[in-house]
Amino acid sequence: MNRNENGKGMTPDVYCDVKNCTYHDGDCKCTANRINVGPTYAVSTNDTACSTFKPQAR
Repeated sequence: MNRNENGKGMTPDVYCDVKNCTYHDGDCKCTANRINVGPTYAVSTNDTACSTFKPQAR
């Protein structure tokens, strides 16, 4: 866990299996400063997607 931006509380580690994302650290952890998950109409995990995903440059 890491201290959040305002120095209060803890932010949990975010694990990700998408190895071709720029923010994948090679050990299944996300290194993005902010994580966006949507869309707003989602009602189950099958409806969600990480909009923070950015493909690695080749």
